[in-house]
Amino acid sequence: ELKITNMKISSASPSISKNEIKLVNDAISKGWGSKMDYYIKLFSKKFSEFIGVKYCLPVAHCTDAIHLALLSLNIKKGDEVIVPDLSWVASAAPIKYVGAKPIFVDVDPNSLCIDPKKISKFISKKTKAIIAVDLFGNVALNDEIKKICRKNKIYFIEDAAESVGARYKGKMAGSFGDISLFSFNATKLIMSGQGGCLCTNNKKIYEKAKLFSHHGIDKKLTGKYYWSSLLGYNYNWTNIQAACAIAQLDRIKELINYKKNIYRTYKKHFLKIKNVEITKKLINQNQTFWIVYAIIKKKINKEKFCNEFKKYNIDMRPMFYQISTMPAFKNKKMSNYNKISKNISNNAVCLPNGYNLNEKKIKKISL
Repeated sequence: ELKITNMKISSASPSISKNEIKLVNDAISKGWGSKMDYYIKLFSKKFSEFIGVKYCLPVAHCTDAIHLALLSLNIKKGDEVIVPDLSWVASAAPIKYVGAKPIFVDVDPNSLCIDPKKISKFISKKTKAIIAVDLFGNVALNDEIKKICRKNKIYFIEDAAESVGARYKGKMAGSFGDISLFSFNATKLIMSGQGGCLCTNNKKIYEKAKLFSHHGIDKKLTGKYYWSSLLGYNYNWTNIQAACAIAQLDRIKELINYKKNIYRTYKKHFLKIKNVEITKKLINQNQTFWIVYAIIKKKINKEKFCNEFKKYNIDMRPMFYQISTMPAFKNKKMSNYNKISKNISNNAVCLPNGYNLNEKKIKKISL
């Protein structure tokens, strides 16, 4: 019993092989001067091909990519952007950066992604885009969302930060939107410590986003080295991070298989637990199970619930909060209306998901 109690289980842990170390060493020792963006360009090419899009713009964070998406679509003060109420706050924060108004819509209870059936009633003359978030390795019903966007002549931004490698109806997550976004932070399925990217098939969107990402400077366009054509940002990625991400991308099948095995093991050990439902297998989807979540079928205090696990050296994390309940976005009417988001947020937790998990650790979590 003492050994079980002392076994540390972290909420997340990356998988680093010799190849990541080799490429990062090469980038840090040789990736300067004429090779300062060698791995960045190589990653852009490889990732574009993997997702099946024409253009990939790597940036420092996925939050930057969302901000650039909104800027490149000229979304501004007075505009509205529809976004799910249950997500990481970064899905909505950039809407505020550009002065637009986030409109929070409820999620589907099976996928925890935005529910297309609930979108239409929130579309107004001010609506310029929908941000659909592919959550926890699941994919939103993006074909339906795409139809809604086309019908209403609004943009479709697909936040696929948490679902790289997942598929819906055979199509890759991140291949549905006018713009799609990904994250490579330290907890993600493939990671580079920090980082993200913006993907699109639209050359004008790509070029505008690229201009905004580096202080509005384009020396090829102007012939001037330090000339800023517009108020831009410093969202550049590093060659070193790109090298790490390439090594991870090369191993993505192995990493997804590891996550799927974690899910199967959780399922095996959680079957015996009453009033708890873990991530569902979804129709027409090849999920990655980036994070397996557990919904508790009775009222809990999720913070206290997670703290109980700390006594046993288990780093359990609470489910995301409803964004509409947070100070910067507070909308009491909307947060009460979005009942599924509210219930799942209040009564669910994210189970440990690291690449250092094994059956012994999962068994300890389930006990």
